[in-house]
Amino acid sequence: MGMWDVNRALGVGANVYHVYIASMIARFRDLGLLKFGVILRASEDTGRRVAQYFTALGVKLGSVEEALELLNLTLGFSDEVRARVVDGGTLEVAFSKDTCKICPRNIGGLELPGPACPNVGFVKGFLEELGLAKLKEKFNVANGELPVEQRDGYCVIRYQILERKAPEGAAQAPLATALVSARST
Repeated sequence: MGMWDVNRALGVGANVYHVYIASMIARFRDLGLLKFGVILRASEDTGRRVAQYFTALGVKLGSVEEALELLNLTLGFSDEVRARVVDGGTLEVAFSKDTCKICPRNIGGLELPGPACPNVGFVKGFLEELGLAKLKEKFNVANGELPVEQRDGYCVIRYQILERKAPEGAAQAPLATALVSARST
């Protein structure tokens, strides 16, 4: 059994669904039943399904920032999510590491080394299914590039922007740096 710490989960305000997600991924990884490639594809498909669900409810989102704000406010993955474009064609999505409620390592108690973050695929699938962007993950484990970079208290996920889109009937808004907070002010 991993380093499960119920006080850590309570300390970041994780709900039972957060604990369920983080712990299930951690246990499957610890048991050797789940590799990162499976997490990546399964979470991408899950992101697409959540986007389809929002669309079926009549939710219309016109920008990446708006989509990430709704996603984080609805699911409450982290107290803070940031999005920005760097180097002219790279989307960076950063989750506050200390407040991420679905981290298989910090919340689920995963001890094995290697990537396990479900947000890498989830964000990609969600944004693509909404028609806001076509993305490609920017990492190559064989070259030592991990899917999630730890930087200044954030878990940063990088995507190459293959295409920026606006949903039908929405104007294309430039992607500015966005700070999305799940905490009420």
